[in-house]
Amino acid sequence: MTRHSFSIARRPLLAASLAFAGLLASGASQAADLPQVIRLAAPEQGSAGKSFLGAGPASLAYASKALEAEFEKDGIKVEWKFFKGAGPAINEALATGQLDVVFLGDLAGVIGRASGLKTRLVSAGGRGSNSYLATALGSNIQSFKDLKGKRVAVLRGTAYQLTFNRLLEDQGLTEKDVRFTNLDWPTSKAAVVSKDIDATFGGSDLQLLKLAGTADIPVSTRGKGPIYGINSGTIVTDDFAKKYPQLVTRLVKVLVQQAHAASLDEGKRGALFNRFHEISGLPVALFASDFEGTLIKERYSPLLDSGFVSHYADVIDGARKVGIIRQTFDAQAWADPSFLNAALKELRLESFWTPTNAAGLVAQR
Repeated sequence: MTRHSFSIARRPLLAASLAFAGLLASGASQAADLPQVIRLAAPEQGSAGKSFLGAGPASLAYASKALEAEFEKDGIKVEWKFFKGAGPAINEALATGQLDVVFLGDLAGVIGRASGLKTRLVSAGGRGSNSYLATALGSNIQSFKDLKGKRVAVLRGTAYQLTFNRLLEDQGLTEKDVRFTNLDWPTSKAAVVSKDIDATFGGSDLQLLKLAGTADIPVSTRGKGPIYGINSGTIVTDDFAKKYPQLVTRLVKVLVQQAHAASLDEGKRGALFNRFHEISGLPVALFASDFEGTLIKERYSPLLDSGFVSHYADVIDGARKVGIIRQTFDAQAWADPSFLNAALKELRLESFWTPTNAAGLVAQR
């Protein structure tokens, strides 16, 4: 074989080697463009030493390690953090760059955005959650009107604060008319049982006190209408969304899958509540009571529709009026449905959930 023919014969091998090297370099570059970890956070709502995000799709994803399974193929770890300090503590962690994705109630998310945190609301996490007033035994508190002059605990900066203010306003009262104290959820429950305070206002876990016979629940927001319900959302930092849009879509897709599976059969809601019991350590009766009169499919709709976004606009306005926030912002501009729309299209679920209108009612198609 001549030197010339040997050179020609080597060319295909050289081209193949260069192409393979290019693929390796491309793969290495893509891997370098991915984060090593996705840092997620939510308020701690569990019991008996179990972490729990609340009775929604995100908790189902956490318990089943669905997000871990989604991202392990890329070598990306998923790191969960649960904050006993709830929304205020999570917003502080966002401000210091410690988190990428958080699951928060409406007011907590609004406070963070109004304070200057650069975030995006990328999907609904839950709609119309109820709030409860737990009162010390023997306090004779039957309504919000009876709270005047009483010692009442609410955790500031959480979604419950605005609802509490609205229920006071319905009775012609404000926070100044009660002996208001800012306590975290475990401390406030212990304080109402020991009668160090007269009442505390918060989430469905307060029903535990009634079940135990250690406090009364004279008031809840069940059936009072959308303005008193609490919505929650998936919030992503703007920096993370810009750097990793495909990862955000995949994360939202996993949450949509959990919401869809839970919504398929209302007749199996008992099994869902049992699952939440296993995850949280909280009794089945608590979830059955909180979901009474609610369709799971409607509660778990991930859509950033008119009803959901207008609820946030109402929270922004209400929070400003009572002085919880000073700066307002456009809820519609904050909501970014692009990731959700991509996930729904990939899953072929664009028509599964019916959008709600600005009044929070199901809109006619």
